[in-house]
Amino acid sequence: MKLKLDLHPIFKDGAQIEAALSSIIDEAIEKRATEVEIIPGKGSGALKKTVLRFLDRPDVKARYHRIEKDSDNFGRLFVHFRHERMASAPSASPSRARQIVPVACVCCQASLRIPYDELPAEIVVECASCGSPNRVVVTLGRSGLPQARADWGYDAVDAGSQSIPEL
Repeated sequence: MKLKLDLHPIFKDGAQIEAALSSIIDEAIEKRATEVEIIPGKGSGALKKTVLRFLDRPDVKARYHRIEKDSDNFGRLFVHFRHERMASAPSASPSRARQIVPVACVCCQASLRIPYDELPAEIVVECASCGSPNRVVVTLGRSGLPQARADWGYDAVDAGSQSIPEL
């Protein structure tokens, strides 16, 4: 599915432009569209720069896969989306299988495989190689896949670190 947004009618109103862009991104995610065509028009290029600045904001950038500028038409942009496919779980088991994401130990760079049930997740694990506590935060990356980031977890050791077996 492809969506289209023509900014010609509202090109002078910055608030309406941002609202329209935000709305079309939300709609693309909700309807699982693969592409949004945005038409800022050729003009001076100021509106296109405004659109690109909006799309480059970190909170917006995390919601789409990539931007493509039309090489044949300067006044047109394409925003591409990747949507995570629904994993088919066995119908016999009602509980979801835990997902695994890899991350390197902050101290020794040993590979840790962190299980999680839902995102975002935060867990403190002790490295099996060096014993250092790692605070691991698992979030959804720009690509739509889970990614993990590890920090030192010494301040959380008193709270009780969990030992995650290598899977």
